[in-house]
Amino acid sequence: MVLGEKMWEEKGKIIGMSVKSVGSEGVRMEETFASDIKGLGRVPSGRNVGTLDISESPGGFFSGTGQGLFTTQDGDVVVWKVYSIGKLEAGKSKSVNILRFMTTSQKLSWMNSYIAVDEGITDPMTMDISGTGYEWK
Repeated sequence: MVLGEKMWEEKGKIIGMSVKSVGSEGVRMEETFASDIKGLGRVPSGRNVGTLDISESPGGFFSGTGQGLFTTQDGDVVVWKVYSIGKLEAGKSKSVNILRFMTTSQKLSWMNSYIAVDEGITDPMTMDISGTGYEWK
């Protein structure tokens, strides 16, 4: 996998969590978050909200999907879908996330054919999230 330039930095909080099921295969949860995006390169800065559906196995590995809405400081709207995989390490959840975007904004229409890789960290004790996004080439 070849990563291009760094496109954003993200900081935010998990604002809602729901346990959907518990069983021998692990725990399925739904998390809702809100974050601020500091855009770098072509990605503008703005506010991001989303919901993730996560399945965590007893060994500490997890995977999931999600979707959300990114609103730029200029008022443009971009929706996204994400596929995530990660693990618990040193008390934090670390993940690799593949994102795809969709928008009707003419200014951001390039994002309709853009795929990004985000490296995410979640602290379950404070509910803080952070991420760094890169262009996937």
